[in-house]
Amino acid sequence: MSILIGTTLHNVRFAIRSSATHHFYFSQIQPYSSSRASIDQTPNQHSFTVNYLINSCGFTLEKAIAASKYTHFETPEKPDSVIVFLCNHGFTKTQALNVIRKVPQVILSNPEKTLLPKLEFFKSKGFSSTDVVKILSKAPDLLRKSLENQIIPVFDFVKDLIGSEERTLSAIKRFAGPLLADLESRMAPNVKILLQAGVPVVNIEYMLKYQSRSFTTRCERFRQSVEEVKGMGFDPLGVKFVLAVSVLLSMSKPTWEKKIEVYKRWGLSKDEILVVFGKYPWFMTVSEDKIMRVMDFFVNTMGLDSSFVSKRPQLLSLSFEKRIVPRCLVYETLYAKGLIKKTDSGLMTMLQSSEELFIKKFVNWTNELAPEQLKLGAPVYEQVITIRFNRISEDVETETRNVGGRRATSFVRSSLQEKGERWETKLWRPWKTTLPSSKRSGVGDLIAAAEDLGGVVVGRGGGGGEAAVGG
Repeated sequence: MSILIGTTLHNVRFAIRSSATHHFYFSQIQPYSSSRASIDQTPNQHSFTVNYLINSCGFTLEKAIAASKYTHFETPEKPDSVIVFLCNHGFTKTQALNVIRKVPQVILSNPEKTLLPKLEFFKSKGFSSTDVVKILSKAPDLLRKSLENQIIPVFDFVKDLIGSEERTLSAIKRFAGPLLADLESRMAPNVKILLQAGVPVVNIEYMLKYQSRSFTTRCERFRQSVEEVKGMGFDPLGVKFVLAVSVLLSMSKPTWEKKIEVYKRWGLSKDEILVVFGKYPWFMTVSEDKIMRVMDFFVNTMGLDSSFVSKRPQLLSLSFEKRIVPRCLVYETLYAKGLIKKTDSGLMTMLQSSEELFIKKFVNWTNELAPEQLKLGAPVYEQVITIRFNRISEDVETETRNVGGRRATSFVRSSLQEKGERWETKLWRPWKTTLPSSKRSGVGDLIAAAEDLGGVVVGRGGGGGEAAVGG
């Protein structure tokens, strides 16, 4: 026998086998609709190149014309061979064409003499075929760089610096950007600047792995940023030092000053802004528009002081539409129902909780949410509580499923426990329904509990079998 309690909750949140077949293959690749008549009428001296890039590689007309200025060919043999080569070495059709669209010059490469040695080098260092495809898809310019004069020297430099080939592989897997940096004029001098500033190698390794683009910066600007961060009081021994350097390098000076002014509009002084930056450097990577939206929401909609955000700068890293707004609406709804107390720490817990914990702690035990939440167009979750019992005491299993089919990650278990002449079911705190069970029938008590929670009996199986209750 089982009882089904249903409650709908609105959570406010090729392979190419041979060259003989690739002409048919390319005839199928037309991801962008372009009028062939308009292409043929385009006054361009490299019309064959333009047509090929559009019809075989998915270029837009504008980008094909631009690319034809430095990628000229009159027959399809060479470009065909490049795309076939990539597909035969682990790239999917989409990945191969994305590489060509990002770096059109690759289409003129000699596959065996230019491309193959690079793939073999990466594999010889321990990268899997899948790793190689991911690396070259993220940094396709590597296919144009010299293996002997660029890729190998930089790889060896990074390995010698880190002191571990395994950790070098890990850093490059995440982003191979450092391999594109000029070793003599950028990479080596910038690393030296950090070492001279007292930054430990382990933190330089961290910067290489997570903020590698910083090492492609001109040395003079890199040095200025390091000095500026030191002047702000950052400790070179701490990882926040290299994070702050990366943040400064990620934007121009005028952009930095504009963001300072935006924060000032919400009552923060420059000194206060720098203090927050010292605690959480990513505080300054948020766009000016998002700063305004987040601050306006917390101050003017939620009625909080701007210090609520400045004391918790990580809030600015959360999605405004998918996290902040919907969860704050849940927070206000629960507060209005008297189910929670309104505290800054409570709101922060709700905002920072993982999706799994949020569903478990703030949604599963809520019988209904405010109709206003329907206006957000957020994912809709369906909660199904199944109570099975062959005896009086059995488990209560709660599963949360997305109506659209995606499984949510919440499983909650509680149990019916005998306490003298009384039975108690706990769906989730703070709801706790005490059930009198002098007759020990179980079924009626459970239905009564569902009704106490605002449910309505919509069906019940014969012989005390099943009842469905929907709120």
